[in-house]
Amino acid sequence: MTRRTWALVSILAATLAIGGTVRALGDRAGGEPEQQLVPAPDFTLSSLEGERYTLSELRGNVIILNFWATWCAPCRKEIPDLSRIYTAHKDAGLVILGVSWDDLDKDKIRKFADNYKVTYPVLHGTQSELTEVGMAYQWEGYLPTSYIIDRGGFIREVLVGARSEKFFMKILESLL
Repeated sequence: MTRRTWALVSILAATLAIGGTVRALGDRAGGEPEQQLVPAPDFTLSSLEGERYTLSELRGNVIILNFWATWCAPCRKEIPDLSRIYTAHKDAGLVILGVSWDDLDKDKIRKFADNYKVTYPVLHGTQSELTEVGMAYQWEGYLPTSYIIDRGGFIREVLVGARSEKFFMKILESLL
C-alpha cells in the first residue's frame, strides 16, 4: 500500500477509536451478542530480533494480536497501555504480539519500538506474509486492530481502534 492509502487507513482508525467501536464475533439477534467461537488462523512471523513466532505454538496462553504501524497516531496512543498490560500479566500467561504493518526496514521499526519502550514482541514480515495474515484474519485494514485470543486458540473479541488499559483488562479478566 502507498503511504497515502496508509494515511487514509489511519484516519479511519482514529475515527473508529473515537467512536469506541467494538466488533464482537457472532450474530446480534437483539440484546447481548451470541458469541460464535472462531479459531484464530495460524501464522508464523519473525520478531525484530529474528525470533520466529508461530501462533499455534502459543496455545495455552491468552494472546492479544495487535495490528499497528509507526505512523498511526491511535496506535502510538495504545502502545504504552499494551506495554503495561504485558509487563503486569505475562507471568499469568498473557502474550501480546504487535504485528507492524510498516513498509520500513526492521531497524527503523526497532528504533521506534525502543523509543516507545515497547515491552512485547514486535513482529514483521514481507508484504506477501503480512497480506496472507491480514486476509486470514479478515482484517479490514483499520489500525490499530486487536484480536483477543483465548487459551484454546479461539478469537474472543476483535477491537477496531485504540483501547485503554482499563478496556483491555475488562476483557482479559475472564480469560487470564
